[in-house]
Amino acid sequence: MSKRAITAQRCIRCRINLPLCVCELIHPLVVRTNISLVVHVSELTLSSNTAQFIRQMIPGQADIFIRGQEHERFTPDQILARSGQQIFLFPSEDSLELNDNFLKNNPGPHHLIVPDGKWTQAIKVRNREPAFKNMQAVKLPKGITAEYELRKTPHPEWVSTYESVAHALGILEGTPIRDELMVFFRAWVKRTMYNRTGYRRYED
Repeated sequence: MSKRAITAQRCIRCRINLPLCVCELIHPLVVRTNISLVVHVSELTLSSNTAQFIRQMIPGQADIFIRGQEHERFTPDQILARSGQQIFLFPSEDSLELNDNFLKNNPGPHHLIVPDGKWTQAIKVRNREPAFKNMQAVKLPKGITAEYELRKTPHPEWVSTYESVAHALGILEGTPIRDELMVFFRAWVKRTMYNRTGYRRYED
């Protein structure tokens, strides 16, 4: 079978071959938190990119803002105009841990800004934009490790964009939101792994 034929069989929404399509697990959720995903243009065509699914699972509140385009300079103006207490999700030295104490002192509603891409790209997002650099950074609690098997990471705590948002919302919005997001994510990862290895038969 040609590469073109295989591509033609993929679901345009979840990017998995149609027999393994996971779209039935996309159940839009309602949250108070606005989520701005700052996505590098090189990530947009990758089937392994997870930011796209945050926007599908949380329509309205989650949106993607593209950076790194060749003929268009990225500006954060549209992001900064969104409502909510602005917090930048990245484990920098000045980051506060997202926990019950943080939520007590910062009850929200929040505006979660999340850099997407390789870690070297994500670091640049905050360093290059003064508005982000001066913004309060936050990080996930210790003990959260990646369940994302589609990309290798040198450190288990370097979770994917989807996982980082899911766990952050678990604190900001409550664990039921996190759990619903992770049901989809785990199924998508599992079926994508089957899809990549060429299995014809799939069992949950």
